[in-house]
Amino acid sequence: MIRAIFFDFYSVWTPDKFSYYLAVAQQNGPEVYKEMSDLVESYYHGQVDINIVADTFRVKLGHPDISVNQFRLQETDISPDIINFMRNLHAHFLKIGILANLGSQEYQLLNTFNEHNQIFEVIASPFSLQSPAPLLSKDVFAMALQNIGEPLDSCLLVSGNPSFLEFATSLGVAVHQFEGLAKLQKTLDQLLASDLPQ
Repeated sequence: MIRAIFFDFYSVWTPDKFSYYLAVAQQNGPEVYKEMSDLVESYYHGQVDINIVADTFRVKLGHPDISVNQFRLQETDISPDIINFMRNLHAHFLKIGILANLGSQEYQLLNTFNEHNQIFEVIASPFSLQSPAPLLSKDVFAMALQNIGEPLDSCLLVSGNPSFLEFATSLGVAVHQFEGLAKLQKTLDQLLASDLPQ
């Protein structure tokens, strides 16, 4: 029975701009890609700020058009449909959490949003958990599960990131690949219906 749903942030709430520029970096060779990947991972652990990330991408990729404004987030970037959808999940007595790579701006945005809307029981990331481990690690998943108070087999992870889904599946967590709200709604309706006593 599903009692808790964890949502990824990028790919569900808002497009993943980091992934776009990392894909561009990959075309510049493995050394540039590794340097940029390590930089983004450092950002997700609170070790560098978004200005340094934007400046480095601009220089290393040779794209003078890249600016920090392309990486800045605000509440209006969050889909109202996603917000309403998550609010409605509470009617099914489901716990809702975020389990994602979040830098300081993403975490502050979600924390402020949650103070006003009271949607999430947990906002978990290596940064918020103060963990040196990467997102795709048993340690981070274990801490997120402990914080939401549900076992692995009672949780569902929703993400558009195949690597994230694959790792969660390897731990025994049920997953849904996010391909739009309509498909997610249909899948959850089926899951919740199957949980009802016959």
